[in-house]
Amino acid sequence: MRNICLILYLSCTLNVFGQLQLLTTTTNVGITGTVDGVYINEFHYDNTSGDVGEFIEVAGSAGTDLSPYTITLYNGGDNSEYHTLTLSGTIDNEGSGTGAIMFPISGIQNGNPDGIALSKSGSTMVQFLSYEGSITAADGDSNGVTSVDIGVHEDSSTPLGYSLEYNEGSTSWVTVTNDSPGDYTQGEILSNSESQIKGFKIYPVPSPNAIINISSNLNTPMNITVYDLSGKQLLRKTINSNRLDVSMLNSGIYVVKVLQDKASSTKKLIIP
Repeated sequence: MRNICLILYLSCTLNVFGQLQLLTTTTNVGITGTVDGVYINEFHYDNTSGDVGEFIEVAGSAGTDLSPYTITLYNGGDNSEYHTLTLSGTIDNEGSGTGAIMFPISGIQNGNPDGIALSKSGSTMVQFLSYEGSITAADGDSNGVTSVDIGVHEDSSTPLGYSLEYNEGSTSWVTVTNDSPGDYTQGEILSNSESQIKGFKIYPVPSPNAIINISSNLNTPMNITVYDLSGKQLLRKTINSNRLDVSMLNSGIYVVKVLQDKASSTKKLIIP
């Protein structure tokens, strides 16, 4: 009788333990999935000369509180985490109930391969992406999970202003020549009224002067907003010429957003 009770006890214990293991299994939602509606949307890590303006952007439904979320960076050399960032802020509404927030992170490793994971406290899901190959995490929130290679990458010849971005239309990652940190503007998700400005240029970049030139194929007023890399608005102005006075800005990296005839474009501005 004692042996029977022992067998039943062990059987129940193993069954419960197996269920707990199943419940705590971490699932990688990959490129097209989300972690409770939030996902990695754009990032930049490598460019010509010294790396500048490195960032990771996450997107999701407007009103989402990001404080339960964490970004973890993984080193493909030993598959271990080398940096973690607890997110903050609430996603804004940039159209159709969706928005994005950019987080500046210096020192993002340059691949071959390396990874980025997005996780949420209390969730068993993780978005674990990598560039220049796949890795299996040895610790952290993605411990034991294999990353999904996004298929595109940057290198030491990548021009300033480029980034890697998730394209909503093709549900794949692409290289874009006009990065838009903190500005949710992907692929086919845009309406006709939110198309890119044709012939849009900002020069010189870097800008050693108090005046920058902004041009396009249109001859209508431009509504211009300048943000720092934390997303704080520093300048808002409408100009009728192609010249913008930026003498009030200190040395640093900024994001310039331009609206013109129901079209918009965003460009990085560097003031040495």
